[in-house]
Amino acid sequence: MTPFLHRVAQTFYSRFGNELYKQTFVFPNKRAGVFFQKYLAEIAGKPIFSPRIITIQELFESLSVYRVADKTEMLVMLYEQYVPIGKSGELFDDFLYWGEILLNDFNDVDKNLTDAGQLFRNIHNLKSMDDDLSYLTPEQVNAIRRFWTTFMPYEGNETKREFMETWQILFELYTAFREALHTKGYAYEGMLFREVAERARRKENIELPFSDIVFVGLNALTPSETELMKYLKSRDIADFYWDYDSPLVRDKKNRASLWIQDNLMRFPSRLELESDTPDTEKANVTLIGIPSGVGQAKIMNRLLTQLLDNKNISAPNAGLNTAIVLPDENLLLPVLYSIPQEIEKINVTMGYSLQHSSVASLIESIALLHHNARETDGETTFYFRFVLPVLNHPLVGMVAKSGADALKTYIQQYNRVLLTVSELGTHPFLKLIFSPVSDWTKSGEYLKSILSEIYRHLTSEKHPDGESVGDTRSIDLEREFIVQYYKSITRLQETLLPAGNISTDTFFRLLKRLAQNLSVSFSGEPLSGLQVMGVLETRVIDFENLIILSMNEGVFPPKNSTNSFIPYTLRKAFELPTYEHQDSTYAYHFYRMISRAKRVFMLYDTRTEEMQTGEASRYFYQLKYLYSPYFQIEESVVSYDVSAPEVQTVSVQKTPDVMRKLQKFRAGGDASLSASLINNYINCPLQFYFSAVEGLSEEKEVQESVESDVFGTMYHAIMQQVYNRYRNKPVLPDTLNTIAGNDEYLTDLIEQSFAEHYFKQKDKPRTLSGYHFLIGEILRDYVKQTLRFDTSFTPFEYVDSEHVFRSVHRVSGDLSVNIKGSIDRIDKVAGGLRIIDYKSGKGDLNFKSIEQLFDSTKANRPYQILQVFIYALFYNSTLPVSPAIYYLRNIFREHNPVVTFAGEPITDISGYLAEFTEKLNVSLQEIFDKNVPFSQTQNEKNCEWCAFKDICRR
Repeated sequence: MTPFLHRVAQTFYSRFGNELYKQTFVFPNKRAGVFFQKYLAEIAGKPIFSPRIITIQELFESLSVYRVADKTEMLVMLYEQYVPIGKSGELFDDFLYWGEILLNDFNDVDKNLTDAGQLFRNIHNLKSMDDDLSYLTPEQVNAIRRFWTTFMPYEGNETKREFMETWQILFELYTAFREALHTKGYAYEGMLFREVAERARRKENIELPFSDIVFVGLNALTPSETELMKYLKSRDIADFYWDYDSPLVRDKKNRASLWIQDNLMRFPSRLELESDTPDTEKANVTLIGIPSGVGQAKIMNRLLTQLLDNKNISAPNAGLNTAIVLPDENLLLPVLYSIPQEIEKINVTMGYSLQHSSVASLIESIALLHHNARETDGETTFYFRFVLPVLNHPLVGMVAKSGADALKTYIQQYNRVLLTVSELGTHPFLKLIFSPVSDWTKSGEYLKSILSEIYRHLTSEKHPDGESVGDTRSIDLEREFIVQYYKSITRLQETLLPAGNISTDTFFRLLKRLAQNLSVSFSGEPLSGLQVMGVLETRVIDFENLIILSMNEGVFPPKNSTNSFIPYTLRKAFELPTYEHQDSTYAYHFYRMISRAKRVFMLYDTRTEEMQTGEASRYFYQLKYLYSPYFQIEESVVSYDVSAPEVQTVSVQKTPDVMRKLQKFRAGGDASLSASLINNYINCPLQFYFSAVEGLSEEKEVQESVESDVFGTMYHAIMQQVYNRYRNKPVLPDTLNTIAGNDEYLTDLIEQSFAEHYFKQKDKPRTLSGYHFLIGEILRDYVKQTLRFDTSFTPFEYVDSEHVFRSVHRVSGDLSVNIKGSIDRIDKVAGGLRIIDYKSGKGDLNFKSIEQLFDSTKANRPYQILQVFIYALFYNSTLPVSPAIYYLRNIFREHNPVVTFAGEPITDISGYLAEFTEKLNVSLQEIFDKNVPFSQTQNEKNCEWCAFKDICRR
């Protein structure tokens, strides 16, 4: 089939020839005008003067006395009118959201030439409608009565009351706002359209900058557009051409046909277009489901390659007959990265939204940083979770990499949850970013200074010695984003000055919305190469090959998500746009788009996640069940093989290299085995290999809360400080009671312990507050209860705390290993020694056999008892040794902490050590046996909290 624009160009060139430049052509978008000029040049075959090409929006702007105002400036002006009219003390921040809704409603009202006075009428009593009904149609009267009858009365309903209060001021606000804009010579688009349309309706002698005008490819006309076109037609200077050739578009049962009859009747064409010979072959329509957004881009690559191989895309304008249509603009970058290299020329008509740029993500991170800033002790502090994204941002790393890396290390090393400005200002650029901003009027200059510094560094990277080096396209793009953002900030500053007192959050929010409406165009030849475009850019343009992504219900056509103060019933009555209007508009775009295509590929996402249904668009099912005679339809679903293979048992053979690493634990080596490592080996030999042999560990993270290991460490440290004063001295009940009652002393110990083990700043103890204060009080309770618990064993002699031992243990004739440990506490009680181990959790004090301590197949192996047995084994004592475990969760009830064997307390461990040593030696020999690999445990209970379980895929 011949493209519609080609036929229009052929008809007009045949009729006007070289005089065609006297015509003005109006298209729905600029891209259509570019293609029209291309066809015109091909038809003419020689240089000619081009006719004037404009869009419908540009036509109205050229005829209006107004200029379209900046949206943010309009919001400020609307707010200034709202405050006195609504007698409201509402802040601009709170007004912002529904101010945008009002702007959209006012725009609809004016574009559709609706009588705002009657629409926003104050209806307290339905009888007031009986006074004058001449201005309403019977349908409008019924619709209004139906709405207000169900809506009123509103007593007792807060939502209805607030709606009525707002509704009562809407007409006055609408009028005042328009007057304020008129005074400045500004207008929103609907107001501008209305001004031109009403002059046209009054038959004023509008001065026209053209003698003949041709409207091409329009469809869903607003009343204001209709009035202007009627006016121009009455002056006998307008001609109209509609792209309604497709039988699908003309089908009266199809929503796409909603406006066809009215448009053709009101605005007929003067000239008959060149006839078109329809294709005899059916168009191919292929639906492909892919469970991924990015996966669609990968399938698109395969389709383009197929089209190239089949010569469906050919030189010299390779790809110009092919369009990739993106209803979801978020897929733009994946699509661009997936286009085959054989296609050298690409034309992106969408542009790249500023909101997706790296500079936008940096501004967003900075906005979150300041939103969560707090005052602590008279100094601004920033929460580390919002500091790290800024430090990790590539633009910040480019300017201050060494400073950012040093700060990240500092935050992790010293566990800094809240960071002060002075801590963060270690580099000039970082000092600039982490400067507090409390006044919104300074936010603009603050951001511009950051952007200026980044721009300067990007420029120096591009021209390190005054000359450009290497591929600098990405740098150029980044610099262009920064320039656009810089301009946006300046414009926003100027616009918001009349708004008065707003928050910095509002400033950042407005800036983000401003960025959403801006895009940076890609450079390229618009009439050569593959076309990548949004749905609206396809209007009036025809392609042989179409690849439409995101062909999901709710994406194409989009869901109706427009917020409005005007209820649906009243919108319907006053002929304002409703969701049916949107459905008809998008149905026309779709069916017109595919009407001349030979090959149409529709890709959709099959995933069903959150609000995503995974359902193909209704348009495909309409083609399949209503219009199948016109198409050759195929369907397929691309699936990924995500079935997990059988998880194989993981083991590490003791190669010479592994045995060499184990040598460090042998006598004479520089490493030692501890009770914890031996327990790790019994639980899981593979875990022992990762942690002890290879030295792997979890990546350190900042701990916002006091985890159990840190809590236990702080408790140990406090108890050590408490008892150290009584080393080798008798401890009496009065001594312990005195300490437990000395809260000031305990507070000092708690603060010191926090400083050393949590804040990692030993010399800077601080007063605890908030969450840390609560944890400190829990620590205090545990310490006090431990002291009270210990009174039941008085008098006893305190021997030592955190007693460190290192010993060489002879396992066999050819194997001796280094063993180390740290005994939490040693007491002398009733002629014997108690070796005490503190445990922050809970566990067993009783075991039934030595074998049980080494049996890793049991879910609740008493590993705590094994640990205290190792301590007793390597603590040389001539006195009887009794192993004891203080489970902190048990100290609030009376019990004996001594380990028991088959229910009997162990008062002298020596009788058990021979068998224990034998079992221990078996485990140690196994560690160093080159024939026994490090295998993963068979008891998956041990994997529950293992740091390496992802490696094993457990």
